[in-house]
Amino acid sequence: MKKLCMPVFYILLPLIIPMMVGLTFPRTTSSRISFPFSNKGEISDTITTLNVKTSATEKIPMETYLVGVLAAEMPASYEEEALKAQAVAARSYIISKMGGGNPDHPEAQVCTDPNHCKGWLSEEDAKSKWKTADKNKYWKKLTNAVKATNGEYMTYNAEVVEAFFFASSGGKTENSEDVWSSSRPYLRSVESYGEALSKNNVSTVTFTRSQFAEKLNPHLSQPLDLSKPPSISEPQRTEGGSVSTINIAGKTFKGTELRSIFGLKSANFTVSATDATVTFTVKGYGHGVGMSQTGANYMAKEGHTYKEILSHYYTDIEFSKL
Repeated sequence: MKKLCMPVFYILLPLIIPMMVGLTFPRTTSSRISFPFSNKGEISDTITTLNVKTSATEKIPMETYLVGVLAAEMPASYEEEALKAQAVAARSYIISKMGGGNPDHPEAQVCTDPNHCKGWLSEEDAKSKWKTADKNKYWKKLTNAVKATNGEYMTYNAEVVEAFFFASSGGKTENSEDVWSSSRPYLRSVESYGEALSKNNVSTVTFTRSQFAEKLNPHLSQPLDLSKPPSISEPQRTEGGSVSTINIAGKTFKGTELRSIFGLKSANFTVSATDATVTFTVKGYGHGVGMSQTGANYMAKEGHTYKEILSHYYTDIEFSKL
């Protein structure tokens, strides 16, 4: 009997070991995503969107929707690898938002308002903003960027990355907690190269003394004295270079607060006053957190792949696929 048992044992061994391993080490998925799954247990590739232009709510395949997001969020003239990076970043951001309901539009997971969720353009609207010679070429270029990264998204510690992005910086991106209240370990301040090459990287906004007072007075305990220039301190700055805090007329303001009050392109600014005017000189465009689109395009021109671009702007991330 013993001689017969040994061969049977060896025959069964390949089946026994996986069972033992399964009991010892629980299975994990590559994503651990906490957002809706289909009835088959797979991640849904369709999202419900609210088109703010038409007020219509509709279900759109994720990859189809992303082409419209790229059309709204990044210039189609940018390098292909930059557009691929944008596709993965946008897909990651959208997926990260699909789990919880949004009180502003509970009937839809995302909306097409760029100031609320992500910008989106239909093929018709996208082509209407391009030159005739570029219409079909650009739409195909965006479609190819989405197809080339089909289903790819980023994770950090197996959680989907909330992949923020913006137009351009002053040379460095921002730590998330320096702009918003919450910290994300993958949203760290990093160098962003090639920003100065953008013709719109530096902007200026000048207000007359009375215009400046009209905007700032609601935020002060007493109105500004228009007979003299307002007192302005040297600002405290974040690691990314934006204004953290600055004292104006005896009150300390956050840089992000002044950006909102005066409609500045970013919180990376200097401010100067004369007897007649107050001028803001601003670097970059956007909140400064995550991937700089201008910097991504520069890296693409330098020969970097979309994964190299994303790995530069989002710290210690990994790539997963739906």
